[in-house]
Amino acid sequence: MAPEGVRASLSDGPAMLWGFQVKVFDAERLVCIKTCFVGRVSVQVRNPDVLDAPGDILIPVLYELAFEKVAAAIREGSLEDEIVFA
Repeated sequence: MAPEGVRASLSDGPAMLWGFQVKVFDAERLVCIKTCFVGRVSVQVRNPDVLDAPGDILIPVLYELAFEKVAAAIREGSLEDEIVFA
C-alpha cells in the first residue's frame, strides 16, 4: 500500500476530517485505489495527543488508521476502487 498526500477539511476551527488516497499494489501492479477519510474522533480514540500535533506526528496515525480499514476490506475480497472511512 502506498498513501498519497493528506488533505484536511476546510474550517475555521480544528480539522474534523482528513482525506487521502491509498494505492494498493500486487508486486508492481496497481490493483485499486482506496480513497480514505479519517475523522477526528477516530484519531482522538487512537491517540488524542496527536490531534493538534505537527504533520510529521499526525500523518503516521492517519495512515495507520486508514491502512487497518483498507487491509480489512482487502481481506473481505474488496479489490475495487472505493471510499473507505476510518
